[in-house]
Amino acid sequence: MQRRLVRLLALGLIFGLAVSAFAQEPAPPADSSLPTSDLGLPPSDSPPVIYPVGSEPEPEPSPVRWDGDVATIGSVKLDAATKTVIATGWVNQTSGPIEVLACGPAGKVHESVFVLGLNPLDLQAALLLAGLMAGEPMPEIGQGPPNGAPVDVFVDWKSGDETKTARAESFVWNVEDDANVAETPWIFTGSVVKDGHFKALAEESLVVTYWDPYAIVNLPLPCGANDEILAVNSNTVPPYQTPVTIRFVPR
Repeated sequence: MQRRLVRLLALGLIFGLAVSAFAQEPAPPADSSLPTSDLGLPPSDSPPVIYPVGSEPEPEPSPVRWDGDVATIGSVKLDAATKTVIATGWVNQTSGPIEVLACGPAGKVHESVFVLGLNPLDLQAALLLAGLMAGEPMPEIGQGPPNGAPVDVFVDWKSGDETKTARAESFVWNVEDDANVAETPWIFTGSVVKDGHFKALAEESLVVTYWDPYAIVNLPLPCGANDEILAVNSNTVPPYQTPVTIRFVPR
């Protein structure tokens, strides 16, 4: 049943994005600054809309805006020529235990290396449009391994005038082995719909180190089954609040 729901969600997202793409709206200019004021939230002077329980509108991905080969979906970009998905955020944690590599602003910020200011639906839609396919969902948190298409994840940031790049797993330290985790592609597991909710939107766990069936991308290494042995690699992570760009490149 879960697998069927994932397929239905994927088809719905692709259909909605395809319809939106006909608008061919120009892409907004790229903004590499810290996206603390562009998190998809209503303006501060807008009154909140309160829906009766059970009548809340279904979440939808943002409209697609094209500029040549580059599609902008909310704050997420897809380079159709290279099938690279790009999201921006900042360094959230520079030491201590983690279960998450990247979460949303309302996610598990107490145990996440990075925070990305985006709509999780937009990230999943972009990864699907890049050609990634999810596998059979994991049964429970911590139970795996994750199944799906492999994707390399890179982090870019500036140190002075120099642009630096590192693989995402280089920021994850295995305390038990007293070593950095091995170089590996990550796995696009795709999030799922459960009890009428798209779980990545509800929990904002985007890229995780501890196996999570509700996250969009999972670490495939065996250490992903243990929530007590992974920490931030303080030797490699940029300073707190450094703006970062995270790139997802399908293998």
